Amino acid sequence: MQFDIKIRCGGEVKWAGHIDNGPVYYGGPPPETGEWKLCTGKIKDYFNATFTDKSYGESIDMFVLGFEIADLEGWGELFNSSSRYTSYRPKMKLMLSVGQINWPDVKDLSAQDQFKIFGEVLLQSIARVAEMKRKPRDFDSAAFSLDMAHLLAQCPLAEVEA
Repeated sequence: MQFDIKIRCGGEVKWAGHIDNGPVYYGGPPPETGEWKLCTGKIKDYFNATFTDKSYGESIDMFVLGFEIADLEGWGELFNSSSRYTSYRPKMKLMLSVGQINWPDVKDLSAQDQFKIFGEVLLQSIARVAEMKRKPRDFDSAAFSLDMAHLLAQCPLAEVEA
């Protein structure tokens, strides 16, 4: 089993360790504060190191978290339309499930609190697989979710911080 994260974010999201060449402010209210303190690449690597030899059925070889982070209310329909999106792609043996985080809720949190919320969103995206009308025949999403919860609980924060 492989795990991947595909990111879609609003322009207001600031990423730790990335240079922000945003607009220059000449007065008015100061720009938004806060930043996303986790590295999605490191998170992906952490999970893939464990899942390399695991299988949760013949139907799925890769689980992709469609990670969306933005001011969800501000963006409106652009992000709201995909909030519960799940897609099974049998030819690719791929399951894609979207998990969303509202930027104003997490922008000023510690890395530990951001990771906790990220974990909750990830587990919710896995749980939605069981609710699909046309779900994979041979995929144990409950076992995958249980293993993922265990890995989230024991993940050293230093390993996934940006």
